[in-house]
Amino acid sequence: DKTFDEVQLKNLRLWQLQLMCEKARLAHSLLPQMKVPLETTPLVLAQSSPLSIQFSAEEKQFAVEGSYNIRYEIIKKRIDKSTIRGTDERLTQPGHLSVIYTHDKERDEYLRYFEYLVEKGYLEPAIERLKLGDLQGVHGLKAIRAPIII
Repeated sequence: DKTFDEVQLKNLRLWQLQLMCEKARLAHSLLPQMKVPLETTPLVLAQSSPLSIQFSAEEKQFAVEGSYNIRYEIIKKRIDKSTIRGTDERLTQPGHLSVIYTHDKERDEYLRYFEYLVEKGYLEPAIERLKLGDLQGVHGLKAIRAPIII
C-alpha cells in the first residue's frame, strides 16, 4: 500500500555516505589498538539504472540477475583497482570517500551530497572530480573523491 518517493532514495544514498564516513572515523580511532593497522578506503558505485536482484537462500546472498546487468557485474569486480587516468595513483585512498559514476546526472546528485557532508563536518572541502583509467572491458568511468574529516 506504500508508494515510492524519489526523496526516500536520495535520503538512503546520503545516509549511506554518512555511515561510510562514520565507519572510516571509527576505524581510524581504533588504529592504535590494532596489532596490524588497517586503513579504510570507502568506495561507492553509483548505479542509477534499475537492476534485477535476487536473493539466494542456499548461498545466503544477493545476486544481480540477467545478461542486461552484466556490465554492472564487470564494473563491480574491477573498480577497486581503478586508477586516475594518466597516472598509477589508485582512486581508493585511505581516509578518502570515493564515488564512481558513469552519467553526469549521477555526478550532479553525488556532488550535492558531498557538499552537504562538507557543511556537516564529515568531509574536507577538497572535492576532486576525476576521470578513471580504462579497466578490462570497462571504459569511461569517472569519480568524485574527498578526504574524510577524521
